[in-house]
Amino acid sequence: MKFFNLSTREGYGQFVSFAGIGVNLLLSTVKLIIGLMSGAISIVADAFNNLSDAGTSAVMLAGFKIAAKPADAEHPFGHGRAEYLAGLAVAAAMIVVGGQLLFTSAKKFLEPEILTVDTVTLIALILSVAAKFFLGMFYRHAARKINSSALSAASLDSFTDCLATGVVIISLLVWIKIGVNIDGGAGIFVSIFILRGGFSSLKEILNPLLGESPDQEFLDGMKKIVTDAPEVLGVHDIIVHSYGARRIFVSMHVEMPASMELLAAHEVVDRLERKLHSRYDISATLHVDPVVTDDETFDAFRALAKKILSDIDERLTLHDFRVVPYKSGNKFIFDVSVPPILQLSDREIRREFQRRLLKHNRADRAIIHFDHEYC
Repeated sequence: MKFFNLSTREGYGQFVSFAGIGVNLLLSTVKLIIGLMSGAISIVADAFNNLSDAGTSAVMLAGFKIAAKPADAEHPFGHGRAEYLAGLAVAAAMIVVGGQLLFTSAKKFLEPEILTVDTVTLIALILSVAAKFFLGMFYRHAARKINSSALSAASLDSFTDCLATGVVIISLLVWIKIGVNIDGGAGIFVSIFILRGGFSSLKEILNPLLGESPDQEFLDGMKKIVTDAPEVLGVHDIIVHSYGARRIFVSMHVEMPASMELLAAHEVVDRLERKLHSRYDISATLHVDPVVTDDETFDAFRALAKKILSDIDERLTLHDFRVVPYKSGNKFIFDVSVPPILQLSDREIRREFQRRLLKHNRADRAIIHFDHEYC
C-alpha cells in the first residue's frame, strides 16, 4: 500500500487496479488448471476471461498513472482523459473475449465432449464466484468513491464474470446428475452476457469522450448558486467541458443590471467563480451581460419580443436584448436560446418572428443570433 498514495484520486485508482491484477491472475491460473484437467471448454474460456481481466486491470493501472500526470505544453488541460481510454480498453476486452467464447462454445455445442468433473473442481469454481463478487463490490465502491467510469466498467465486468462462472457450475452439475453435456450451450449463454456487458460499458465510456450532456443535478446546482446572488437576474449560454474527473471547465453568461458599476459586477462574478470552484471543484468563467432594468419603454419592447417567441414555441428564450432606432421604427437585436429537441430551424424561427413583429409595427425589424443549448 505504501507504493500508492491513497489520499489522491489517481493513487487510489492505481491501488484498486493493482489489486484487480492480483486477484484475476490467481483466478485465471486455478481455472486454467481445472479446465484442462476436466476438459470443460467453459472453464478454460472463463480462465482466459480472467486473464484478460488481469490485462485490462494493468491497462487501468497505466491509465490512472497517466491521468495523474500534470498539465504540460502539449496537454494544457492535463491527462485526465487517459482514464477514459483505460475504461475503453476494459470494454473492448469484454467484447473480444465474449466474441471468442461465442465462437468456441458454438463449436462445442455442435460437437460435445465427455467432461471430467470432481468435487474439488466445483469447490474451486464456487470460491471463484465469491472472489469475483467481492472484487466487483470493491470496484463498485471505488468507482463511486472517486467517480471513475473505468472502475465502473471493471465492476460490471466482475459481476458478469460471476454470472459466467455460475452458469459453468450449473452446466457441470447437470453433467454430474443426468449425464447431459450442456457445456457448449452454457458457454453461448455466458458469451451473450459478456458481450452485452462489454457493449454497455463501451457506451458508458464513449459518452464522456464524445461529449455527453452534463448531469442535470449538477447544472441545477450551479444555476442555483449563481442565481441566488441578489445582483444576478438570470443565466444562459452554459457550456461544460470535461477533460477527465476533476478537470471540468464551465462557462456561462450572467445577467446583471446595466446600472451596476464595472468593478462591482466584476467583484460579484469573481465571488461566484470561487464559490463554484469550492462547491464542485471546477474551473468556472462567468461573463457579464448587462440588462436594462429602469426603462419602461425598453421593458415594453422586451416583453413584446418575449411574447412573440413564446407564441412561436414556449421553450424559446431570449437574452442580450437591445433596441436601436431604425428609420421610422426600431431594430430589435437579441440572442435566442434554442433547445436541442426543437423541430423548427433557425431560419423558420427568424422568419416567423419577423412576420409577427410586423403586425405590431411595420417599421420594426429584428436581428437575431441563435445560441443552440449545450446543457
